[in-house]
Amino acid sequence: MTTPADPQFAANAIPCDGCTLCCFNEQVILRPEAGDVLDTFDWEYIETPLYPGQQVPALKRDPTTGHCIYLTEAGCSIHARAPAICRRFHCARTFKALGRISRAKRDILWAMGHVLDKVLVERGRDRLELARRLGLDHLIDTEQQARAFERIADSARPPRRS
Repeated sequence: MTTPADPQFAANAIPCDGCTLCCFNEQVILRPEAGDVLDTFDWEYIETPLYPGQQVPALKRDPTTGHCIYLTEAGCSIHARAPAICRRFHCARTFKALGRISRAKRDILWAMGHVLDKVLVERGRDRLELARRLGLDHLIDTEQQARAFERIADSARPPRRS
């Protein structure tokens, strides 16, 4: 198995085996600075814990399922031109990044109820184990994901009293 030339997407060398769990409940945030061309997607502005107090562009969701509107029974209908966040995402990264933050912050993220998905995190554990068996776990960078988790957990905490 070869690895992608761009290290940012190296975790994609770890097979998903047809899994589309990440398309179910995650908000797919579009990032023009990462090459996403908004005119080529059906999108809307949303609020998200990743960017408190801001409205960011994201792919629309199917109103009946809550899933990405580009998810079909056959998988992602725009896979060849998927947004940057989709190309970079891997559930193994999510699981591994959770292990890099404190238990207290993980508890906050779970308690928030809309940041972590139990099924997706469990799938991430499975995919990380597979990556280790294949000798690919070194491809899973977690620094950016761990920082995002910490930022979300910190924003959920009430300010400390002096």
